[in-house]
Amino acid sequence: MRSPRPSVRQLPFRPPLRSAQLILRPLERADAPKVAQLAGDWEVARWTSDIPHPYDASMARDFIAWAQDELAGQRRFFFAMVARASGDLVGIISLTRNGPEEGEIGYWVGLPYQGQGFAREAAGVMIAMGFEALSLRRVVAACRPDNERSWRVMEHCGMRYVEDVQRWSMARRQTFRLSLYAIEQSVESEPR
Repeated sequence: MRSPRPSVRQLPFRPPLRSAQLILRPLERADAPKVAQLAGDWEVARWTSDIPHPYDASMARDFIAWAQDELAGQRRFFFAMVARASGDLVGIISLTRNGPEEGEIGYWVGLPYQGQGFAREAAGVMIAMGFEALSLRRVVAACRPDNERSWRVMEHCGMRYVEDVQRWSMARRQTFRLSLYAIEQSVESEPR
């Protein structure tokens, strides 16, 4: 039997998080069909290293249960990106603690919702949360070098290219070359 999950009230911030167009809230079991639909599209999955293809509702349910446990354990913070205007789940964003001072964001947006600034807004919120609520010194993100939309999101959020890295993809069972971007908390913006 599974032990009960700690309450999200124990987090160092209070979800949901908000931006002009989005509400970022913890994933719920009821999100599984929409997550499967959006993440199951090859045009979304192909740019990620973690989404297997094909991707079905059972995989989405398992992922959501795991993401809820990760959020409760405060190592990985997964959020549904929900459009304020429509209430639609448009994608997922996460921040993973790589250590006490560094976090890594990852995100995807469903094909029908791309090009509307959702990833850019969500990434900005997650970077701010990492610096303010988690006291991180550095936030990184990685994407394939040919994923122009993703590296443009990173650049818009103030991240700068650092280096190319090699990462193993469980979903694809191969190694990918990725471009690593980073932003460091400036001394002027540190809490006093």
